[in-house]
Amino acid sequence: MKKLFFLSVILFFSILIFGQTQEYDSLMMENISLMNKASSLNEYQTTANTFEMFTYSMPDRWLPYYYSSYCFVQMSFLVENKTKRDVFVKEAERFIAISDSLSPDNSEIYVLKGFILQAYMNIEPMTRGMKHNKECLNLFDKASTLNPNNPRSYLWHSVQLLNIPGFMGGGNEKALPYLESALKYFESFKPESDISPDWGYNYAKEKYKKIKDSKKEK
Repeated sequence: MKKLFFLSVILFFSILIFGQTQEYDSLMMENISLMNKASSLNEYQTTANTFEMFTYSMPDRWLPYYYSSYCFVQMSFLVENKTKRDVFVKEAERFIAISDSLSPDNSEIYVLKGFILQAYMNIEPMTRGMKHNKECLNLFDKASTLNPNNPRSYLWHSVQLLNIPGFMGGGNEKALPYLESALKYFESFKPESDISPDWGYNYAKEKYKKIKDSKKEK
């Protein structure tokens, strides 16, 4: 933990010293790699802290705020205390709002907005789910409108439909077409840069297998 903290400090000051795109991309890639390997609360917190350091030296870049938000929304699923979960969601909302202000009408940002709303609803599904379900689906629709080739918009649309009971218009049959679209676009997807969002493929394959396996059991 201490080693990761000192690494974060070193990365931060390296950016301050160099302040150039090449160094920025390289250091961002390192932290994105750590984020992709994270599985615990402490690991996500450490990478979130490092991304926040990037925002101090590069305040006009939307990606550090985006990835900070992503870390916090993941953290919200790793604790049971509802109050703490709400705190993490609010932090995710704070960072994605800044990211959105720097890069308006960005498909990736709208996907993450929907993911954050899912996390918020998941804390109190009975009360929040009914209220915000349509809003959540609209965010994914907006994401796919902004970029029809963005696989994450279809993936998280399918996830939301999987969270909705069949009598309310959700379930496996409704979700499957979106999941199939996600897989199709993942196969041809190329991120805009080495540090652009490129997550979710393995999760999409897991969800697809789970649905197919459930059909075989019937």
